[in-house]
Order: sequence, then C-alpha cells, then structure tokens
Amino acid sequence: MGASGIKYICLLALIIGASLLTIGDAKSRQDVVAKLNGIPAAKWLQLVNSAIDSVTRQKRLEENLLNSDITVKNGSLSHVQLLDTLPNLASKQDSELALKILKSSLYVFNSECLPNEIDGDECRSYLEQKPLPEGSSLRTECENLLKGNREGHHAFRRLLVSSHYKNGFYDMFPNTGRLNTVPAAWSISKGLYEPDSIQTAKQIRFENNPNLVLAQWAQFVEHDLSKPVSQSMSSGAPIECCSRDQINLQPRHHHPACAPIICQPSEKYEVPSCLNYVRSALAVADCNFGGAEQLNQATASLDLSQLYGLTSAAEKKLRASEGGLLKSTPRGENDNALLPIASDTEGPSFCAREIIGDGTCFAAGDSRVNSNPFSILIYTIFMRNHNRLATELHLRNRRWSDERLFQAAKAINVDIYRRVVIDEWLPAVLGERLAAEVKTTRYPSALEVSNEFAVAAIRFYFSMLPNELQNLSKDNIVHGTEKNNEYILINKNLPSTSLFELKEEIYKPQLEYTSKKLNDILESLLNQESMKMDAAYSGGIVWHKDTKPTHADILAFDIQRGRDHGLLPYHRYLESCSLSRPVNSWKDFEQFIPKDVLDKLKTIYNSWSDVDLIVGGISEMPVHGSVGPTFSCIISEQFVHVLKQHVQKADHKYAQLVEQYRHLNGTKLLCLSSGLLAVPQNIFQLPSASNRLVSCEDV
Repeated sequence: MGASGIKYICLLALIIGASLLTIGDAKSRQDVVAKLNGIPAAKWLQLVNSAIDSVTRQKRLEENLLNSDITVKNGSLSHVQLLDTLPNLASKQDSELALKILKSSLYVFNSECLPNEIDGDECRSYLEQKPLPEGSSLRTECENLLKGNREGHHAFRRLLVSSHYKNGFYDMFPNTGRLNTVPAAWSISKGLYEPDSIQTAKQIRFENNPNLVLAQWAQFVEHDLSKPVSQSMSSGAPIECCSRDQINLQPRHHHPACAPIICQPSEKYEVPSCLNYVRSALAVADCNFGGAEQLNQATASLDLSQLYGLTSAAEKKLRASEGGLLKSTPRGENDNALLPIASDTEGPSFCAREIIGDGTCFAAGDSRVNSNPFSILIYTIFMRNHNRLATELHLRNRRWSDERLFQAAKAINVDIYRRVVIDEWLPAVLGERLAAEVKTTRYPSALEVSNEFAVAAIRFYFSMLPNELQNLSKDNIVHGTEKNNEYILINKNLPSTSLFELKEEIYKPQLEYTSKKLNDILESLLNQESMKMDAAYSGGIVWHKDTKPTHADILAFDIQRGRDHGLLPYHRYLESCSLSRPVNSWKDFEQFIPKDVLDKLKTIYNSWSDVDLIVGGISEMPVHGSVGPTFSCIISEQFVHVLKQHVQKADHKYAQLVEQYRHLNGTKLLCLSSGLLAVPQNIFQLPSASNRLVSCEDV
C-alpha cells in the first residue's frame, strides 16, 4: 500500500465501489419509481399491517417450539455459540421492530415488485428511500426508538453500499436446491483444513516476528468495537436449530431465524451433522422500508465497554461501590486479583456449563470474557489496572467520592488502552507506514462499524491461534541466549509441556485460575510465535472429522455469518482496495494469494466470483504488517473513523489527570498488572536482540 494508502482506501472503497454497484440505467430506475409511486397510500398501510400480523403468527410457532422443549440447553455446543452472540434486552427489542420493517418490505416485494418484473435489488433501492406510511403503528414505534438513548445498538454500515442476497433483501446464499453452485460453509472449512503438524512444519516468520499477544489483543479490540448478536424468540428464549445429538431438526421445528451449518457425511447412509446458527439480530437504521441491516450491540469507540459494560446499568453491577473499584476476586495485592466470579443467576450468560456453578466462571461487561484463557487474561489485566489506578488516586485524594474515583480511574485506564491499541498494536497489524497514515488522515467520521470489519477483517486472529499454548514461563525457559541476532529461549523441561489445549477451554474454563497461572499464560503468550495467518485454522477451533462434532467450527461460522450479513464476495473488496480494474479470473488473485492456497480454493469453489470475503482475506499473503492487503484496507478504513470519533468525543474533565499517566505504555501496563519479572519493549513481538526485555523492577 503506497503513500496514498488511506486516500486509496477511502475513495475506492466508498466512492468508486458505490458507482460499481449502481443498479440499472437511469431509464429503468425511472420506470421502477413510476410503477411503485402509483401504489395508493391505503395499500402501503395494508402491507405494513399484514407484516405485523405475520410477526404475531410467528409467536405462536415459538410457543410450540418451547412446548416441544426445543431451545438451547445449558452446556451444549449451541450454548457456546450463544455466548459469542448473546443479545441484551435492548437488542431483542430493536431486532423485533426491524423484523417488522423487513417483513413489510418483503410484502411489497412479493405483491408489487415481482408482478411488475422489478427485481429485488431495484425494489430494495427504491424502498430504502420510501418512509413507512404515516399513521401506522410501526412508524410511531420506529420514531420513538430512534429518539431514545441507544447506548450502542447501531446498524453496521456497508463499505460497498449494496448487500448480497438472493432476493435483494434477506435470502442467504447458497441455495438449498441441487443447482446450487456456492459451497456450504462447513465444506469450505473442511476443505481448507490442514493437520496441526503440517501447519507447524510450514511455519514461517513474519517480517516483524509477532507473538501471540498480537492475536489475543485483536480479540479484545473486537470485543470492544463489534458484537453482532443472534435473534431470539419474542419471549427472550434462545433459538435452537439442531437436535441435542447435532442433527438438523425437522422443518416443522425450524424457527424462521434458523440457518444451521450442515455438514454432509462422507458415507452414503449417514445423517448430516448440524451446528446451530441463528441469524443475526436486525437493526433499525431509519424509518424507511428496505433490506436487512444487522445490529451491532457494541459502540464504535475504544471505550473498554467489554470490561465496564455497555450501559450504565451494566456498569453499576460490575462496580464494588467503594473506593472507585471494580469488583474482583481478591488475591492479596491488586496485581494478583482475579475477575469477579459470575453468580449462579448470571452463570448461563458467561459459561457454557450444564450445571450452574460447576467450575470457575468469570463475569465482566461482555458475555465473551470466558471465550478462552487469552481473553480472561486481558480482561483481568485491565480490571487490575483500573483498581490500581483507583487505589493510587484514593491515596492522593482522600476526600474524593467513590463516583469521582471510579470515573477518573476509568478515564485513565481507557486512555492507556487506546494508546496501546493505536500506537503499538495497530502498527504491528498494518505496518508502521499505513498505521501512521491512519493517524493523519482527515475524513468524515461514521458512528457505525463496518460490516466487513466486524464479521471478517478483525476476525483474522483466529487463523493465528495455535491449538496449544506452550509452557514458556520463567520456570521453563532461560532468557537472553543470543544467536544470529535473536534470543534463543531454552526450555528446561524436555519434552515440552503445554499450559492448555484451546478446544478444551472455549467458554468452559477448565484451568485452576490463580495469579501464577495467569502469569504463566502471559509470559508464554509473549514468548510463543504467532501462527502464520493463512486459510488453515488449528484443529482446536474448526471441526474437520466425519464424526459428531464436539466443538464448534469458527471458520464455518464466520463464513455463514458473512452470508447472513449479505457481504459481497471477496473479489469486490479486492477490486476496490488493491486493483484499478475488475477481477475477471482466478489469475487475478495470483499476486495476492499463494499458489498452493489458490489451487485449494479452485477445488472448493466453482467460480472465483463466489469466494467469501473471510476466506479470501485470510488466504492473502501478509504485506507490511500481519494481514494481507484487503484486510489491511478494511481495518485501516475503520480505524480512521475510530480515531475521528475519539477526537470528537474527547472528555476534558480528567484531561490533566490523564496526562500524568501518558508515560504508561504496553510494557509498563503488563509489568504493573502482573507478576512478571521482565516484559519485551514491544509487547507484540518476540523477544530478540532488537526487542530486549525490560526489567519490571525498573518500571
């Protein structure tokens, strides 16, 4: 990406991309407008009322499903997936209203557009400019919602304007019929899978030698900026699309929001396996008709909402209500404390256990806190840092109230976090030059996170996670031996041991968490090389066997979610980000995707035009940072908006106080919030002669 990288991203992705998607010529648009403008006002109102009735009828189906005990069971694979996409009450309400608007639009499409030979894209384009009819209860309900304090809950925006649905509105690819040419999500994941032993043998070093902290931090940033959540029943009950033995349910037991991930078996008479996938909650973007837009339960700001909670009510539950502290599980000093334990009533919202209280389950501001030990670690670090700051402030300001101490400590904690993300993590992901351009680009800001960032680009880190975290703690290695300008980490204990297997820890913490265990995890993350970002995920996060699955397949889920959200195929983003011409064949991918990976994609997809964004993005060769050009483009575009939001929302109340802590960087943060003896100067790179260890005694 050249010196004009950000300009290239913004102009091509948002302007030229929009022109590429212009629907039809001017004359056909005029014809569509003329035909649909002729619909009388009474008919518009009738169509809306019919849609509302259909949503009411859906509630009766939901009652039947619950009476048949078809819902997500505690401890099941579906429970694991639910925790990754758990909606709050406001999201459920938003989604139900948005569903009524979508169904109203589909009634118009089926009764007015199709009979007049107006295709879905043309019909949707018209309806997006058409307000809901005056006098309808739906219009009133919509206007009241948009006037309220939303605390997040915006629609994801689209980089290339249009959505990619079969009917232009909501129907997902692929087709379910025999003429379908788009491969199923699970078959793609299985086709790309390579045994972990092969991946290790193919391991190559990046230019900047990233460690696993880079990947783990990416997940924490994702938790802050993006949370697509699943639809629920009107009663709030979660939706289940698979049987308890992972078989697809009968059609009469399928909720309309079901889009299960199905794996066809290799043997002729075996039953297909099933992983639950419930379509994402819908968002109310405005009070017009239109196609589906998905809801982001998070905010577009780096505000540590995943730690503190998205709403003031959620934050209050996490506070200790004295000394400005967050709740914790005390273990002596602040740098030894653990996260608070989830209560029995909160348990199902944080851990996928069959029996509530069976094992450790931590609580935080986001349901994803227990997604893996890496996640638990970083949440703990920022909880400890908040409480350390609050304690320091209290010692210096004895008369400050709990509220003032809390808000001041939070402001400092958030500022430290933002600076580590922008000044240290982003250059490791994008490369120094592009990260610098992100900081200096002036561009109109958007309140929303892009769909492409949320469900594809920021998910790159899953490709970099190993199945096992090696035990590289200070008890097992000797630091500082140099060879060929690099540190050699000598393992004391042979054969090497691992701290955990990732697949055993996803939303079901098995480890006995202590402050020492977290120190071991952190030190091992700092010293273990990240996996190469490519299209082969470790076996701990994908399911590749022809047996009933015992854990979810994250790549298959991400592919399915990209289709659910109507993302355009990979080549459209490659055209906008890196090419000045349309893609015409597989050959156009050759300069971006390694030959062996491209050959594999050719056996999986029937056409280059069908490659999913997540698959194309992770297949690209990394450029100056840790990701390929298309994901670099999407991530940098999003962070231009994120930085602009921070400038506009700057809180000057604690500005002077925040300034006093500007000396704290990633290295000092880890030293002060853990028991480590030394931390690298750059926490996102392996220790080396050019990235020496800093003694925590000197911090």
